[in-house]
Amino acid sequence: MLRTIGAGSLAVAGAAGASGSAVADDSSTHYHNPVGPIGFGDVSIIESGGTYYAYGTETPQDIIPIAESTDLFNWSYIAPALTETPDWHPTESDPGCWAPDIRYHDGQYHLYYSLSVWGSDNAGIGLATSDTPDGPFTDQGPVIQSGDLNLTNCIDADTVMVNGQPWLVWGSYEGIYAVQMNDAMDDIVPGTEFHMAGDSIEGPVMVQANGYWYLIYSSGQCCEGYDSSYRLECGRATSFTGPYYNQNGTDLRDLSGSHDGVPILEGNSQFTGPGHNDVFWGPNGDLWCFYHVEATADDETRYMMQDRIQFDSNDWPVVACNGEPSSQAPAPGEPFSCGGGGGGGSGGDDGSGSGGAISDGTYRITNANSGLLLEVANAGTSDGDNVRQWSDTGHSCQEWNVTSNSDGTYAITNANSGLWLEVAAAGTAEGDNIRQWSNTNHACQAWTIEDAGGGQYRLVNANSGLLAEVSGAGTADGDNVQQWSDNGGSHQLWTFTSV
Repeated sequence: MLRTIGAGSLAVAGAAGASGSAVADDSSTHYHNPVGPIGFGDVSIIESGGTYYAYGTETPQDIIPIAESTDLFNWSYIAPALTETPDWHPTESDPGCWAPDIRYHDGQYHLYYSLSVWGSDNAGIGLATSDTPDGPFTDQGPVIQSGDLNLTNCIDADTVMVNGQPWLVWGSYEGIYAVQMNDAMDDIVPGTEFHMAGDSIEGPVMVQANGYWYLIYSSGQCCEGYDSSYRLECGRATSFTGPYYNQNGTDLRDLSGSHDGVPILEGNSQFTGPGHNDVFWGPNGDLWCFYHVEATADDETRYMMQDRIQFDSNDWPVVACNGEPSSQAPAPGEPFSCGGGGGGGSGGDDGSGSGGAISDGTYRITNANSGLLLEVANAGTSDGDNVRQWSDTGHSCQEWNVTSNSDGTYAITNANSGLWLEVAAAGTAEGDNIRQWSNTNHACQAWTIEDAGGGQYRLVNANSGLLAEVSGAGTADGDNVQQWSDNGGSHQLWTFTSV
């Protein structure tokens, strides 16, 4: 149904998560996600002579496809890096070439790739080289194989220089490890390996900033289309050899299950399963996260995506301002600001900051009359669960992510459920109920936050023009929240406390 609405209707709705393909702004000052041709999973990026090159996991048509761009956001397919699957795998027949990592070293372009059969932990990482970034590449054979160093599932390479010494970081669901490489970067140095992070994660990528080494990785289930649960998490250390801790203070080596870490990028209603990223410093000093999604709202297909990485006040990375893939954002080199230290950026936000009554971020929203918090009843996570007021319980169902839309309204999503605050059934009458629901791109899920003075605000529904209030000016736990015309009562006023 949403495919038939059209760009104009989506713009009127003003809610978060509008498809990049439905946005009418095609100017050179913005890019629209997805940015890449179909495919290009597990992407890796490099620049050469002012042109950027992207390399991706093999598709049914190509073994390691290559795309190029002259502006870092308009990408076009050019060629495969390899024309034949390397034949050095010792045991498996018909393996695939996955998860490339590109690096310029000693006058040649080094393309590291994983060679494996789906579901097997008997895998390896190989090397192909070329004099030019667009190939053709010549296979040089294996660099590391499962069984070397008494370890398994050697895929998902990321090469990194540490004080001029090359290292190989790798791992997929059997732990993340690093090992020193020789100077030619075509072999490993046994005895130098160390354990970086635990099981049920993969796709490690390293970045050095703010006096830390950051280890960004993918967690959850990839490759299942709309059922994928892929997301990005991270940890950091003050030295390359670790130990690496996440935002909760957990040693990454202690991770043992999917989604055990703290997300920095996870899917929304428009983009499913963001993961397996590369990190790239842009020409003007912006830090970019290139990644793929497993599906979009319109297509159950992998696509290449990109969003900026910024850092919060505690030097933790924030992708796309609010940790969800953006639909559009200012192009590389254009002015950019989240406007609130970690919010905004998705659902058509132009990235220039909210410019509204409050900054984007995560808040506890308190009714001015009762002093009770806006919450989802019983910490529900389903469409239609009711929104009410309740005393402070410390639960994330009483926390709300407030994200500015490009038209001056806000999307308000529950931190526990990820669902949108809306007026039920897009009602426009006094007394219509307020609840949570998945993103529909309807204006009933968009809110104007009006400054009422004294640190208090009115929540005005963009569809109905009515205010969110506590029914009957109630002051008890469980009193319902509904919409009503402005009557000047304090039960229609709210305060926002940053989490």
